[in-house]
Amino acid sequence: MSLYVESQGSGSRDICFVHGFTQTGNSWKIPAQHVHDSSNTFIDAPDHGNSQGISLSLEETGEAIADIAFGKVLVGYSMGARMALHAVMQHPHAMTGLVLVSGTPGIEDDSERNARAQSDDALATRIEQIGTSAFISEWIQQPLFAKSTFSDAEIRDRNRNSPASLASSLRTCGTGKQQSFWPELHEIRIPVLIIAGSRDEKFVAIAQRMHQLIAKSTLTIIDKAGHSAHIDQPAAFGESISSWLQS
Repeated sequence: MSLYVESQGSGSRDICFVHGFTQTGNSWKIPAQHVHDSSNTFIDAPDHGNSQGISLSLEETGEAIADIAFGKVLVGYSMGARMALHAVMQHPHAMTGLVLVSGTPGIEDDSERNARAQSDDALATRIEQIGTSAFISEWIQQPLFAKSTFSDAEIRDRNRNSPASLASSLRTCGTGKQQSFWPELHEIRIPVLIIAGSRDEKFVAIAQRMHQLIAKSTLTIIDKAGHSAHIDQPAAFGESISSWLQS
């Protein structure tokens, strides 16, 4: 069974987008409109949106995304950035470029990674206990999203995800399940744009370190934006990608 995709635009630049945890491909549609001259493909990640019922490991997800994004620039946000990184590491020449928004190459310490996997599992159990709506309300109150605003349409879209699907996503594709790609980042040869929001200090630091390790990388810190930089400042996000593509 294939992951669900939608298309938008008829520009000359082929771009493929992968969303974050609890979202769907719809979350990219407004930010993508700010990218100049683009033809956009939006993926519903495993266990999300219209891809609910499709549970894949991060490695399997990387395979599926590389197939969909072949010959395109691949853009991923948060969970989607981790999935996009898997796709590029597994298929180094399949995509023409990579954009990582608030992404991480993984947790380096084995014990910390195992602890995160246990934390992800506990969070999955909570979702199953309280349901999607209550969980989304808790999720967007994290300090990670301080000063960010979420439209009613986006909340409704996130609430399409069932508790079982979101729990499955955490248990199969959570940060605790991701191998550390830090030692392999220097092997990436395609152009990479690394984006973080200025208010998201943790991921700004991660972005800066990734930039130092990836030879063909560009770093953009978006002002007045947090973890969801593309949603907080969609015009600045679109301009950063457009300028990078031109260069």
